[in-house]
Amino acid sequence: MLPQLARSNPTALRGVARRGLPTAGALQKRNFYKPRPWDEDSTPLEHKFWTGKPAVPYEKFQIDMSKYDLKKILSAKTVDGDIAADMDLRDTQVLREHMDEVFTEIGAVHLINTQMTTGEEFNAVTKILMNHEDRDYEGGANLRMPIEKNVYDTGAPKEANILYHHEMAYVDTSCKWVAFGALEATKDPMKGATFISENVGATDMLMDSKFGQKLVDKGCCYIRKLPDRKFFMDNSLDTSIVYNYWQTSTGTEDKDEAEAIMRSKGLEVEWQDSPVFGRYMVTKYFVDTFEYDPYNDRNTMYASIADDYTWFETWPGLKDLPHWERPLKLNFGDGEVMTRAEKKFWNECYEENGIPIAWKKGDLAIICNYRTAHGRPAYELDKDERRDLAVILGETYTRQGELPGKF
Repeated sequence: MLPQLARSNPTALRGVARRGLPTAGALQKRNFYKPRPWDEDSTPLEHKFWTGKPAVPYEKFQIDMSKYDLKKILSAKTVDGDIAADMDLRDTQVLREHMDEVFTEIGAVHLINTQMTTGEEFNAVTKILMNHEDRDYEGGANLRMPIEKNVYDTGAPKEANILYHHEMAYVDTSCKWVAFGALEATKDPMKGATFISENVGATDMLMDSKFGQKLVDKGCCYIRKLPDRKFFMDNSLDTSIVYNYWQTSTGTEDKDEAEAIMRSKGLEVEWQDSPVFGRYMVTKYFVDTFEYDPYNDRNTMYASIADDYTWFETWPGLKDLPHWERPLKLNFGDGEVMTRAEKKFWNECYEENGIPIAWKKGDLAIICNYRTAHGRPAYELDKDERRDLAVILGETYTRQGELPGKF
């Protein structure tokens, strides 16, 4: 078993060796769900997202773009004819230095008063700081659709609370940063605001508890259930209970190819039958709860209850399913089930360090996936309002988990 795990997930293997965790086969025999699913306290949690005072002052990470000639800066074109920044311009170099200074110090940069209107522009400005390569949203948990090249929608309904999380934490290949651009925004910028959580403060709060040490000792197991799109289409089933299909998550209709893609991302894969979904792909990912943060030279949180069934407590359609049929489950790495009190405290660690990004049309925020988590409360729209965010996924890296002596 260990040679197989080493090939599929080297990060997980390091965690197994360090903590002496049981193998996946042993966990399957003992059953992931302890206590039985119907005996868990799945009472929905209450969420506040912040204390009412930002953990980091806004002026520390905002840049007023009215002081820059962005039209002049974005006067170049790529070989494909896409909008690009003219990197030879002095104006562009000054903006890049400004963005880099803020991002390096804070872990987030929020550009305001930009006058941008398209995902193509957001992507071009993001590349001033990051110079990233365009990438696909492959192996993702939710159904996130492309808006433009390398630009995706958020994939989340407005009625749902999006709990604090680190992007792509549930696979072996995560991303270093993520960017959001406001294509449309509400009249009240706080309505539909995205919240980020300052991760050092959140980690310190967690580690000042026995639960924090328990997460260090045991690590986590992410469980995801991905139904079959063909089964739903062939039987004309209600798609409101689907978070994502394995076909759209992997970008292929071929079952064997889909398995290979998931295994290449460090996941174990099996297929299970369900009275609700017919048949679905189940993936399991064993990994450290914490990830080494190179900016702060320490281990910080990289997991959250967003990867548990609590994510769906307000999600239309999915909230009505019994929690054991919902698409996500997060356990301790040895299979132990987290209590409601543990989940509540864990989420509060993020919320106590929350900072709102209040959107106006054209705003662009680039956030570090090591140093911040992100989420948002549910919101309502007036008849004449829209809130559309473009998402740009950043440079990928292979997770290494915790490093010794870095807590």
